[in-house]
Amino acid sequence: MKKIWYLFVKYYMRLGFAFYFKKLLITGVQHIPRDKAILFVSNHQNALIDPLLIGAITPRELHFLTRADLFGKPLVRALLSTVNMLPIYRIRDGLTSLSKNEEVFKKCHRIFHKGGTVLIFPEGNHNIKRRLRNLSKGFTRIIFSSLEIDPEHEIVVVPIGINYSNAKKFGSSVHIIFGPPIPVDDQHKTSVSNGASSSLKDEISDAMKKLITHVDDAEQHDKITASFREEEFLHPHTVNKKLEELRDSHEIKVSEVENQFNLLRPIVRANSILTILVWKFLYPRIKEEEFISTYRFSLGITLVPLCYFLQAGLVAYWFNDLAGILYLGMSFLIAYLYAKTN
Repeated sequence: MKKIWYLFVKYYMRLGFAFYFKKLLITGVQHIPRDKAILFVSNHQNALIDPLLIGAITPRELHFLTRADLFGKPLVRALLSTVNMLPIYRIRDGLTSLSKNEEVFKKCHRIFHKGGTVLIFPEGNHNIKRRLRNLSKGFTRIIFSSLEIDPEHEIVVVPIGINYSNAKKFGSSVHIIFGPPIPVDDQHKTSVSNGASSSLKDEISDAMKKLITHVDDAEQHDKITASFREEEFLHPHTVNKKLEELRDSHEIKVSEVENQFNLLRPIVRANSILTILVWKFLYPRIKEEEFISTYRFSLGITLVPLCYFLQAGLVAYWFNDLAGILYLGMSFLIAYLYAKTN
């Protein structure tokens, strides 16, 4: 039953993203081994949208390591556990809470032993800026502690790059890139046993930087990224080359913003007036910009279809069943076309 629920959520999320993003590009799926234990590691810009996206498009079933504060309420904890989410505790959750990670690590060991997969965001938190931050060493602990228990078991690390044209905007685009798998070999194990900084962490960091736009100069980040068009960020290899050229030339020009009017916009807004009113209430209360898309997407996959079905019921009541069915179909079609042309 849990498997069926997981698949339902996965494909419902995929359907939701089809209505949310203008383009959803996926590259490198062939790099995902079919029969090995995998630790997926990804950059983290966009709160809950990031794990939902990866879970929706990855062919293998995933287990997600998620910040523990999301599991505070029993009902939420029960719901998250049904889709394979596991709490990971950080220092900000309290030093006494860190001991709870040992039990989470044991669960990861069991998953790896069965040839399963785990997803973690090794930066430790989210940040909307287009750069890879320093990776925490917690994810390497999971790997090496698993290998201590079962030294002969093979675990590979698959790096992921999530590239948004605009992480806060509805109707933007995203490109998810899976990099080649990185096997955990004897050299990595030796570096840990010698007490050195894990060479595996450094290798993974370098691999991840190639899969995303990485602006090394944090102080000049906003000025540098303003010199690119949003669609360019879908192709990090090209953007990173241009970033090197910018460093050499020291010339940064602000890119012009194109404002285009979408004829479907007033139709969609009029047909979704209740959702818009709820959004206007919620938006000022969102404390972190990284959560803007999470709240907007959540409304899009819950309140929007609910309103469309209720409104279709009223149309059917006032006119006839055929009119209600036509209204419902046109509502979803126009919303889909709006996302693809926004």
